[in-house]
This record gives sequence, structure tokens and C-alpha cells, in this order.
Amino acid sequence: MTLPREIWLAILGVGAAHDGGSVAIDAHVALRSGTGPGLVANAASLNGRDLNGMRMNGTLLDGMRMHGWTLGGLRLGELELEGTRFRARPAGASRTLVGVELVGSQLELEVEGEAWQLRIDDIDPDPADPTGEVFFYEVSVRGPGSFGWTSLCHDSTGAPTQAIPLAHRWDLETGARIDEPGAVTFACRGAALAKCVEWGYRPWAAAGSRSLADHHQACTRMVRADYCGDGRSHTFDGTPIDVFDRLGRAVQRASTLDAPGWGIEAEWGPDGAVCLGEQLRLAMVADAGLAHEVPPCLAALLEVDGCGDLDAGRGGLVADRYCDRWQDDPQACGVQP
Repeated sequence: MTLPREIWLAILGVGAAHDGGSVAIDAHVALRSGTGPGLVANAASLNGRDLNGMRMNGTLLDGMRMHGWTLGGLRLGELELEGTRFRARPAGASRTLVGVELVGSQLELEVEGEAWQLRIDDIDPDPADPTGEVFFYEVSVRGPGSFGWTSLCHDSTGAPTQAIPLAHRWDLETGARIDEPGAVTFACRGAALAKCVEWGYRPWAAAGSRSLADHHQACTRMVRADYCGDGRSHTFDGTPIDVFDRLGRAVQRASTLDAPGWGIEAEWGPDGAVCLGEQLRLAMVADAGLAHEVPPCLAALLEVDGCGDLDAGRGGLVADRYCDRWQDDPQACGVQP
């Protein structure tokens, strides 16, 4: 079944991402709450398949209108998203349903004048989330004239995967977050929006008194090597990066790997990199013989001194290291492929 652009969004073309045949590594990330290393796998796509900007109040947005949400034949109202848990009240009921109580509910959507349905098949807590706030949703979709359901999200191998619902929406061209009250994005696991949540940068949460919304956005730039913050990716899926931050209680800390080739790549803010080091994932694209344009911001970012110390004056919120031996000799990076 072919989904329309609003639902089936392969950001590969938008982000200049490529499937370079990079060696697969274990992409499961245990959130470390500041106690462990930050070696993780990046993603080239912003959100491989999603509903970007679905409005719970039915207002037309990006070609989609939600006509209703039902459970067991009863219409659901008073819809809210708290973190990654939906709340809704069935018509005529006195009690609000929360989280897993909404398994089996269906959303009726209109996309370009045609009727689509989403169904929440299951909801599971993220076993690696120490906060208990992150839930994974198995979501199916059915298009016009179809009697069958298919997974809304698929991973890089084409296998069905889960989604994490996030408040607000993201510009599909630039990757920028758009704070839209009532808007919800289903972020598919394996792509940048969901990865950054799983790494601990929960956009609805705070570290002390500091909101993590901008850390999450900065993380999405980092995951995709979106140096200029223009939505263009310069990496291959599955490439390991070493992530760290300078929060009072760090969400991610740099690993203790001391293998040759590891060096600072960049510090990242919500609008892209704020400075660059010497090890850029951009080099992978050239080494693979793929045509690409040099990011226009590169020269200025390379002129900034001290990249990697996350000096507060630069505005970098997260940073990463990269091993430039990854493509030709991954074991030299101390990472088992």
C-alpha cells in the first residue's frame, strides 16, 4: 500500500541522506542518567515514517484533518498528550482513560480528501528509560479502499517498528521544531526524533530548572550531521558517535574509548553546529564517491577555537566525537561491528 507524502515521509531526499551500506551495530541505547558512556548509533533521517503535525483538535494542518478518535465505538474527547502518554475521556464517561487504556483506539484522518485510519495496537514502556516516562506505540495504518492494516513505522531494514508520540511538529524541509499547540508527531524509532528521546533528551522534561526541548532539537541536528541546520544530513545510518553534554547531571557522558581516530566532530545547538572539530562524518560521503555539496557554513564553523569544551558562550548544548577509521577499519575505533 502506498501512503501519501503526508503520512509516508522518507526524509532521505530532503536530508541528502544515503544508504551507504555502513556496518550494522547494536542500536539499542540504555539511558545512562549521567553514569555511563554516550557511544550511540546515528540516523540519517529525521523521521522515516510519521504523521507530522496531526492536530488533536481537528484543525486542518499540513493536509491532514482528524475527524475523530474512538474506542470500542465510543468517541473520545478531551484529548491531551502528557510526555508520551495520551489522555482521553470517552463520551458519557466520568473517568479519563490514560496510556495503555487506549490500546485498540482508532483515529479517523482525512488526507487530501481521502479517509485514513490509525490504530493503536499496543503500548509498552521503554525498558531502558529510568524515568518511566517514555512509551513505545505499535501503530497501524489503513488507507482508502483497503481492508488490511500495515505498520505506520519501519526500520532501516523494512521491518515494522514502534513510534513515540511527541508534542508539536517539525518542518520537513529544514528539520526545525515548530511549537504548535495541540499538534502531535508520531516519531518512528530508529530516526532522529525518536533516537534523541531514547538517549534521554526528552523535550517535555527538564534537567533541574532547564528545559530539555532545545537539547532534543540540538540532538536531532547532531544525529543527522545537519551542520548548517538547513535540514541536510551528511551521514550514513548506523555510524557510531560519542555523545556528551554539560548538564548539571549529564544525560550522556563521553565514553572512555581511547582507540585511534576518535576526535571532536562538533558542538550542536538547535539551529545546527556552533563549531567544528577535525573528525567530520561529512568525509564519509566523499569517501563513498557520492556527489554532494560542501555545507556553506563549514568554513566559518572551522574557524572557531576550542570546539568540544562546550563553552557556554557558543550556545552548544550537546557535542560528539567521531572516529574517522569507522568506514575502512571499524575495529580500530574500538567498536565491534
